[in-house]
Amino acid sequence: MRRSVGRLLGTYFFEEELPVYVNRAAESFDMLEHTHDFVELTYVCEGAGVHYIGEHNMRVSRGDVFFIPVGVSHVFRPAAPGRGRELIVYNCIFPIGYLLHLERLFPDTAPLLARFREPGSAWFKLRDSGEFHGWFKSLYREYTARQPGCEAVLTALVIRILVELYRKRADESPSRAGEDSDKAAAALFGHTRSGSSEASIGQAMQEIEQRYAETLTLGELARQAGLSERQFSRLFVRQTGLNFSTFLQNTRVEAACALLSSSNMGIAEIAAAVGYGDLKFFYRLFKRKTGVTPMAYRRNG
Repeated sequence: MRRSVGRLLGTYFFEEELPVYVNRAAESFDMLEHTHDFVELTYVCEGAGVHYIGEHNMRVSRGDVFFIPVGVSHVFRPAAPGRGRELIVYNCIFPIGYLLHLERLFPDTAPLLARFREPGSAWFKLRDSGEFHGWFKSLYREYTARQPGCEAVLTALVIRILVELYRKRADESPSRAGEDSDKAAAALFGHTRSGSSEASIGQAMQEIEQRYAETLTLGELARQAGLSERQFSRLFVRQTGLNFSTFLQNTRVEAACALLSSSNMGIAEIAAAVGYGDLKFFYRLFKRKTGVTPMAYRRNG
């Protein structure tokens, strides 16, 4: 079964006089994985969860900063559904042409800004050492307040963030002596290939997402990945932030939430459809994960 991937268009967000959009969003299980025709800068400001991006899945928490170029599919998920477990992010988005506008406004930044708009530019993640939180918070406040000079302040903040992203990325990926500029740029903004073990974990996660209603065991997935159960467990936690059992439970509860919202199936039918024959266990698990009973979730949805 193929993943359902949507597409977001900048025309949904941008105003004619302001080609930048900023929000503060609580991520949920309702958002579809998606690509977009704009550049996105994201800062995780509260909570923890998993970021599914391209073919990768990684644990995220407060202080993670992402550069996401045009065309890369991604979605954030909280670590678990329910109140009090929110994953909250700041998003700053702008069309690719905005970078050309910034290069004209600030010619000395043109060489580094151009790296963010090259065809096939790679996404990347950095950890905040303290400054990014304040910049994203200021972006959001400035955007929502819309006081005189708003565009100038937003522009200055976007430039500051992009310059710092470039510098920090360069610090993490120093080029070797004698390496030419094209190779250095590739090292700086190119994708890195994941190892075979990480790829195997990614395949296992897809297997869970496709076969969550079946009886899946850690041993079976470890054998398919060509790993011992201990190796598989360690790598799975490192890559997802969750152990196998919790990931499977979250996947099943997420599927149950979708069925409760979009179908008239009975609770017992939904429990069976997501892999739980024991209705009492399903009720307890669902309430523990979401904070409400299945019926309450359906009513509130």
